[in-house]
Amino acid sequence: MAGMDRFLSRARQAELSLIAVTVVWGLTFSLVKRSLEEISPFVFMAYRFALAFLVVAAVSLRRLRDLDRGTLTAGLLLGVFLYGAYSLQTIGLKYTSAGNAGFITGLFVVFVPVLSTVFLRKRPGARSVVSVILATAGLALLSLQPGQGIGLGDGLVLGCAFTYSLHIICMDRFVQRHDLVLLILVQMGVVAVLHAASGLVFEEFTFPTGGFVWMTIAVCGVLASAVAFFVQAWAQKVLSPVRTSVVLIMEPVFSVLFGIVLLSERLSWRGWLGCAVMLAAMLITEARPEKPVLD
Repeated sequence: MAGMDRFLSRARQAELSLIAVTVVWGLTFSLVKRSLEEISPFVFMAYRFALAFLVVAAVSLRRLRDLDRGTLTAGLLLGVFLYGAYSLQTIGLKYTSAGNAGFITGLFVVFVPVLSTVFLRKRPGARSVVSVILATAGLALLSLQPGQGIGLGDGLVLGCAFTYSLHIICMDRFVQRHDLVLLILVQMGVVAVLHAASGLVFEEFTFPTGGFVWMTIAVCGVLASAVAFFVQAWAQKVLSPVRTSVVLIMEPVFSVLFGIVLLSERLSWRGWLGCAVMLAAMLITEARPEKPVLD
């Protein structure tokens, strides 16, 4: 009984920590969207994750001697997935609203159980099938205009949701085997290098001059990257990918809230209905009790 109570306490702490992360991530949608008016996407992400790498490196100097090939390989794979997710999301933000981007990104909560069953070679249950249908319908209501298809920005952010779901699944496996700080350090370094290379190839690599952009880089680099991904990794040592994703559905809710407050964005009745249907799809996917696994 004491073991059960200990597990529930750790699970509650992990969930509350993830909710705090979703508040920060929800805020960054609006900050990044405004910052992209002054700086190109890949260059912004290069600065963001370079700062995150430096922050993690500063607290992991004594652990570097424990960095082995397994941790490097795991961090490299996670970094590639994270690079893909953030590239698609950040570029997509140039062509869609912060609220749309937040809710569409939230579709990872639908992809996670579906992809998990694929990797486990099990058919998705009826609940997952229904949730995917509902999520698709909600995306159409949110993103489609009469006579038009899904916008470029919405499609790019949807790709981000898929890629991030792969990150969650792989993270669940790796956090049980490797040092968390070193795993995050390698990830941040990989993402920083890939974005810097992309910025040099596809964009003009400039030095930010605006105070708002530097503030956004600081918030995103320290809180939304270095701290947030460590918290996610720590939480996934306690929570399953399914439970992690259901907690993270709070991110799109906060993104819409901050988009309305900070950017004066508005949603039509179709948009609000689409958000509600997508949120219902996310909840249906995960709405079942999780059995604790005690050490």
